Amino acid sequence: MARLQVTYDLSMTSPTRRPVLALVAVALLLAGCTPGRPSADPAPTPTTTPELAEPIELDYPAALVVDDGVGRALVTDWTAQKLRAIDAQGTELWSMDAVIDDERGGAEAYSAGDSVIVHDYTGTTTAYAWADGSEQWSYAIPGDARSCHRPESFGSQTTGVSPHLGEGDLLLLTYLGVADEPGCTPTSEDGSVAVIALDPTTGKEAWPALSTGPKARMFGGIEVNISPDRTVGYLSFADGQASASADGEDSVLSRIDLSTGANATVSLDQLRKFDDSGADSYDVYPTSDPEALIYVYGAEDPDDPFSSMITRAADLTVSEGLEPTDGTVLQVGEGAAAAAKTDTTDPVCAADLRFTAAGQPTCVETELFASAIKYQGSEGGPQGWFADAPETALDVVGLPGAPQSVPVDAGERALVVVPGLDTSVLALDAATGETAWTAGAAAPRAPVSATAETVDSGPTWGGQGVLPELGLVVVTDAQTTSFYDAATGRTMSEHPAPEFATLTSGSRFALVSGDRSTTMWAVVDR
Repeated sequence: MARLQVTYDLSMTSPTRRPVLALVAVALLLAGCTPGRPSADPAPTPTTTPELAEPIELDYPAALVVDDGVGRALVTDWTAQKLRAIDAQGTELWSMDAVIDDERGGAEAYSAGDSVIVHDYTGTTTAYAWADGSEQWSYAIPGDARSCHRPESFGSQTTGVSPHLGEGDLLLLTYLGVADEPGCTPTSEDGSVAVIALDPTTGKEAWPALSTGPKARMFGGIEVNISPDRTVGYLSFADGQASASADGEDSVLSRIDLSTGANATVSLDQLRKFDDSGADSYDVYPTSDPEALIYVYGAEDPDDPFSSMITRAADLTVSEGLEPTDGTVLQVGEGAAAAAKTDTTDPVCAADLRFTAAGQPTCVETELFASAIKYQGSEGGPQGWFADAPETALDVVGLPGAPQSVPVDAGERALVVVPGLDTSVLALDAATGETAWTAGAAAPRAPVSATAETVDSGPTWGGQGVLPELGLVVVTDAQTTSFYDAATGRTMSEHPAPEFATLTSGSRFALVSGDRSTTMWAVVDR
């Protein structure tokens, strides 16, 4: 029956007619017809507005690991070696012991609905309830202390665009070690597990774990490099097979379908024979063009700290003959797949992608040239851009352990925020490298060659974050924490900070930590 819309205003009828109309309305309902809504407007629904609360002092040095996007955060207490869950008022909800220190680093965590998932390099990844810290699930990485790929050497990452995991996002655990101990034991007769994909809601494997062969060697510190659309991952390693390469090991590249674990592997050995840099390391990054990869390589001199900052790049393509398999061992197949490499001096960005709150991909890193220091970046495409950079950028942009850097949405543009040349802050368009805005007075910088942080070394860049709901960029620099309008760079407020303060932030929290205490800002609903 067609839905009939009938409206009755009983206030305009006589008392004797109201029961009759009421019976008519009931009859219509029983017949499958629905009367329309009353003409009177419903009472207005109360609304809230997000705003920045007054800063709160925590009596311990803290770093934000992840927040839940609502009003809870997981922070690291470095002094007590604990992870603490707190609310927007700084009140502790629960805490747990954690294996964290300057040598081993801190824990990694992800928010998934009502749970927070903690990966703390103990060999176990565990989900806890945000509300009370109760365990929801736990996953033990296969292996033990005798394993070639020890469980404690696995890092974590997500197939999503942020640590707030949504529908379809997976948690990847990837082996980050380098050399296997003599006499170590493979995880199985097929080799050693290298990549594990977990469903964050259950802690179960989303697809069978992938292993490298018994003789394979990982390069160390290399995670799965994921395409901007987050569908495909690439992993570089040496598979340990005899070849014509200088190190006697075949250098290979595996492509992994992140929805199923289907994979295909191609040898890069013939390509690497033409490296003329004495290269002893390489990696491969995908771009927004499925057929265009970026191959970067270089050599590291332990006596030259700048050697790792000088890399070379090439355009890499892999033939369509690279057919996927559902096998669980990453190894070169029997197909006719081939790869081609062409060196390039064009700007390319070969670093982990960072995404804005709206999901726009960005990439920025520093490159040291003979007479200049440059930022190079992109929005995930095969072609990038150059922009002038200060010397301090070599220490604080694009390196492991560098201060936090988070891209920001500014209208339809994505911006990367970095130390400026003649100003404290420089915001660059992630697509073009053009200056969007600058802010703050020029800050004295410690020279890169400084070997110790002393009073004479000057203030340092402490990191940058974003509070997307408020459209604010947060920067700690020159003993000041500043809040800037993300679209214009206008200074909204400034606050004193310790000399060597470190800033960490999430979607609703920003923490600036000194040696003994932390200043915390939180976004709250009023």
